[in-house]
Amino acid sequence: MRYEINGYTDMYTVISNERKIGGAVEAAKIRLRSGEEFSHAVITRLEMCDAQFCSIGIVTEEGQRFIVHIQDIGMVIDPVHVNVSDLCNIKMREMKMAERLKRLKRLVELNEGSCTLPFREEAQMLAEDIGIEYALSHVDLPFLPNPDKSRVVRIA
Repeated sequence: MRYEINGYTDMYTVISNERKIGGAVEAAKIRLRSGEEFSHAVITRLEMCDAQFCSIGIVTEEGQRFIVHIQDIGMVIDPVHVNVSDLCNIKMREMKMAERLKRLKRLVELNEGSCTLPFREEAQMLAEDIGIEYALSHVDLPFLPNPDKSRVVRIA
């Protein structure tokens, strides 16, 4: 878990800056005023109309996409900003992991032969978001710390 979400403004900030900071917003449970409940719903979109939030887009554990008016939401329980690899919603985790891996591969392909600081920072953020071991098994990233090679050996 990166950090807890304290309101719609935090959710909006994370979602709108997803490319820069990575991760996703997942709620342990979202309860609508009608009584429907969705466990491990990932919040994918937060729409604003003028200066007020008007609707929220979510993906359920079954992979269903819902757009819900803000006034129809009864409660959002335990929303957190988590790495994509830590999502409990399996459908969304698979989708986001594939999306991030595709972006990482394209980034490496475009920056082949050059290892600038912005490239390294974005590649590291993407690799940490999907899991460094998973990223290293699909893409060659020699500048990232390899978990197998970082063993500490104590001599005395």
